[in-house]
Amino acid sequence: MGTPAAYDDEALATFFADLGLALGAGDLEDLSERFDLPALHVGQSASTVVTSPEQVLELHRARPVAERAAEAVAAVPTPGAVDEAGWGLLWVAVRWSYRDELAAERAAEDVRYLLRRGRATFSVCVVAPVD
Repeated sequence: MGTPAAYDDEALATFFADLGLALGAGDLEDLSERFDLPALHVGQSASTVVTSPEQVLELHRARPVAERAAEAVAAVPTPGAVDEAGWGLLWVAVRWSYRDELAAERAAEDVRYLLRRGRATFSVCVVAPVD
């Protein structure tokens, strides 16, 4: 008998759906509750220590996919592979689909997140867009 998973698939899906809503709405209060600040954004050319919800939004909007997703009205996450990185730490692959008002996909991107499992939810420690 293996050890029980440190997460619940439904809770993980809900976390990312709520994260997408907070990012789309620019809800700084909600973002501050979803990120374990300071967090780390790891890009292809540089890594950035993220210390505020405003910085979370800035980095999210500065990614190359942001320009193509400008017409989008919804960010739809699809969580993929989950790797437990220790007790309460998870690496999660997520595909974000940015959709317009007719639900047509305008852009998509893959991102990996290192999450810390909290009492009732998760918090983002590391964001790593995958090219």
